[in-house]
Amino acid sequence: MPRTADLSHLLKLLDDESPVVRDAVRKELAAMRRELPERLLALPVPLDGQQERLLAEILTPVCREDLEETWLAWRWLSTPEARLEEALSQISAFLSGWHAHCEEMSRQLDVLAEIALNDGCGDDARKLSEFLFGGRGTEARLRGNSAEYYAANNSNLFWVLEKGLGNPISLCCIFILIGRRLGIHIEGCNFPGHFLARVVQDGRVWLVDCFNRGRFMLSEDVARHHPAANPSMDEIIHESASVETIIARVLRNLDEACERENNMPRRQVVRRLMLKLMEE
Repeated sequence: MPRTADLSHLLKLLDDESPVVRDAVRKELAAMRRELPERLLALPVPLDGQQERLLAEILTPVCREDLEETWLAWRWLSTPEARLEEALSQISAFLSGWHAHCEEMSRQLDVLAEIALNDGCGDDARKLSEFLFGGRGTEARLRGNSAEYYAANNSNLFWVLEKGLGNPISLCCIFILIGRRLGIHIEGCNFPGHFLARVVQDGRVWLVDCFNRGRFMLSEDVARHHPAANPSMDEIIHESASVETIIARVLRNLDEACERENNMPRRQVVRRLMLKLMEE
C-alpha cells in the first residue's frame, strides 16, 4: 500500500505531459481504488477540482467494470434480506461514484436501527413505521420525494439515507432492512405503480405506504377498492415480492430516470444489469 507521500506524488502526475507516465499513474491508482478514499482523507492538502475530475475519469470505468463482473453474486447469500441489501448496496455505490463503499450502507442501516431500538420500536412494525416515516404526527426521518419523484437519486440508498427523501420502493426497502435488524419481518408488495411494504400483524395482512407517512392499510380493503381490482390484484397483494422482483423494479426505475436525465452512459450500465438479471 503506497505511503501518503507516494500518493501525493502520483496525484501530481495525473496530468503529466507524457502519455506513458499518465498511463502508469492510472494503473497505480486503479489498483488501490478500494483504499483510496481513506488515503485521500489523510493527505495534508485536499484534492483540487482538476484532480477530482481526473480521478473520476480514471476510476469510474474501473468501478463500473467491477460492478458488472460481480453483479448477481448477491443471489447466493443465505437470506432474502441479505440478498436485497447487497444488491441495493452495489447499485447505490455505483450511483454514488468511485469513492463509495458498498459496506458503508450496512453501517448506516445499523446506526439507524440502533436509534430505532433505543426509541422503543422493539419488534413492532407500526412503531418502526412511525419512527421512520412520521406517522401520527411524529417527525419523519424519511419522506416521499414528491418534488423529484423520477430522479435517479431516489434509487441510491446512500443519497436517500443522507437526504431523508426517496421513492416508494427505496423507502420500503429501508423499512424492510431496518426491520430485519430489529427482528421484524417485513416484505415487499409488487403493487402496480406504487410499491408497498407488506406486514402480517395480529393475524391480519397490512400494506404499508412508506411514501405517504407509512400509512397502514388492510390488504382486503386495498384489493377491494383499487381501480384495477381483479383476481390478479388479490394475488399480488397476498404474495411477497421476491428480491429479484424488487431489484428488477429498481433497475426499471433507474432506466427511466437515466432517460429523463439524458444520462446514456449510466443507462447502458443499468440495462446490462437488467439483462444479466433476466438471463439468470
